[in-house]
Amino acid sequence: MSINFLFWNARGIANATTRRIIRRLIKSHNPVFLAIMEPLSHHPKMELRFSNANGKIWIFTDKESTFVIDDDTEQPLHGRILIPRIGKEIAISAIYAKCSKSERYGLWDKLREFAEHTERMPWMIGGDFNTILHPRDRVGSDTNRLPEMVDFAEMAEDCRLIDPGFDGFEYTWAKNTLLERLDRAFINENWTEMFEATRVTNLPRVAS
Repeated sequence: MSINFLFWNARGIANATTRRIIRRLIKSHNPVFLAIMEPLSHHPKMELRFSNANGKIWIFTDKESTFVIDDDTEQPLHGRILIPRIGKEIAISAIYAKCSKSERYGLWDKLREFAEHTERMPWMIGGDFNTILHPRDRVGSDTNRLPEMVDFAEMAEDCRLIDPGFDGFEYTWAKNTLLERLDRAFINENWTEMFEATRVTNLPRVAS
């Protein structure tokens, strides 16, 4: 049984081209859960289920599934989805992180809090973390980002998160010659006990 969860940093969905891409993604992957980060629009023409406090994260589910919000803040939107064919709630955190190191401290602390509450539940975290975890996640710059990477790694270790790896495009963000992997997904140990295999695929970047 294959179940798809889709996280997309759209960087604006107001134009018709991006909306067509969304429809194509849904048709191709048939996700039970879709999180759109940075929609840059206040008037969606889609069946929006939830939006976070500042409107930077939108949540959609298929018609059969239900989603309950447990924590709604600017950087993470955290809740539980009940998928009928599984019959058990799954915790999901959709992330749209701040750009500055200091502003992400609140996100890291929130994720530590979520980890305590989801200790006995399958949990997936996905989205735009706006920072890198490893030096290999970036090419085209020699700026020292070690302190940011340490903060990120300490949070992942404290929360006992598992990086399932990925296939597809290595970098998820580009500006001129700078390429970075800012978008990623994590799971916890309970997730691995529920699902025999988890595959993360970085889809091609598209302009919006």
